[in-house]
Amino acid sequence: MRNFKQVIFLLGIFLLLLNIYGLFKTLRNPEIYTERNTWFLSDITLKYPEIKNEFIRRENESDKDFAIRANKNVHDGILHYWEDEGLAKYHLTVPPWDNYLLYVARYIDPKIYRKYEFSNYKKNLERGIGLCSTHSIILKGILNNNGIDADLLDLRHHVVLRTKLDKNEWWILDPDYGVVVPFDTAAVRADPKIILTSYKDMNSLYKPEIKEHYTPKYLAELYGGDGNRIYSVDNWFEYFSYWAIWIIPFLLMLPYYIQLFRRNKYNISDYAQNNHITSTVT
Repeated sequence: MRNFKQVIFLLGIFLLLLNIYGLFKTLRNPEIYTERNTWFLSDITLKYPEIKNEFIRRENESDKDFAIRANKNVHDGILHYWEDEGLAKYHLTVPPWDNYLLYVARYIDPKIYRKYEFSNYKKNLERGIGLCSTHSIILKGILNNNGIDADLLDLRHHVVLRTKLDKNEWWILDPDYGVVVPFDTAAVRADPKIILTSYKDMNSLYKPEIKEHYTPKYLAELYGGDGNRIYSVDNWFEYFSYWAIWIIPFLLMLPYYIQLFRRNKYNISDYAQNNHITSTVT
C-alpha cells in the first residue's frame, strides 16, 4: 500500500509539472503563417496575440460596425485548415501539456477528440486554425462578450452566424469567407439568390489549383435548403476538464501526504512518551 501511494504521489507531481509546463506553451504553431496546403490564396494575415487587439471595441463604435470589423478580422486571422497532417503539428489533437484529459479522450471517443474543436472560443483563437464552424465559434464569442446577440446557424454543410446588429435588424455573418449578408434568415429562405451579391467574390479567394470548392450558387442552395438550424457548441467536459487537470494531481498526492502526516504525528507522540518515561525513572 505504501508503494502504491508513492507511485500515485509521483504521478500527481508529474501531472502538476505538466500543467505548469503548459502555462508557458501556446497552441499556435507559427508555421501556420507559411502553410501551403490550404484552399485560400491569402488565408491568414493577422498574427497572434496581436489579433486580440483588433477585437477591442473602439470608442463610439456601433454594434454593426464592430461586428462587421470583427467578422473580417476573424477571416484574416484564422487559417482554414483541418488536415490529418496537422494533428500534432497544429495541435488539432489537444496536446497533454494543454489538457491531458482531452488528450486521453481521443482514445475513448476519437470521433470528437482526435480533431477537437474547442467550445471555448479563446482556445480556438489561440490555436488559430479550423473550418467554418471554428471561425463562427470565435466570432460568436467575441460578439457575445461585447453584448451583441449572435447564434450559430448550421446550413448542413456550412456554418455562419445570425447576428443582431440593431434593435430589430438581424444579419448573417460568414467569418470563414469574410462575408456579410445584410438580410435575416427569413428573407434568405424566401429568396436564397439574394446572397449572391454578398458572395460574388468568393471564387477569387481560392487557389487556382483548387477545382472543387463551394460556389455562390451552391451556398444559395444551402441557405434555401431544409434542415438549417440554430445550435450551440458547449462541451461540458471541456470546461470541467480545465478545472479537473489541476485538481487531480493534488488528489493523487493527498494519500501520501496523509501517510507522512500520520507517521510524523506518531513519531512525535512516541518521542514525547519516551521522554516522559525517562523523566519519571530519573
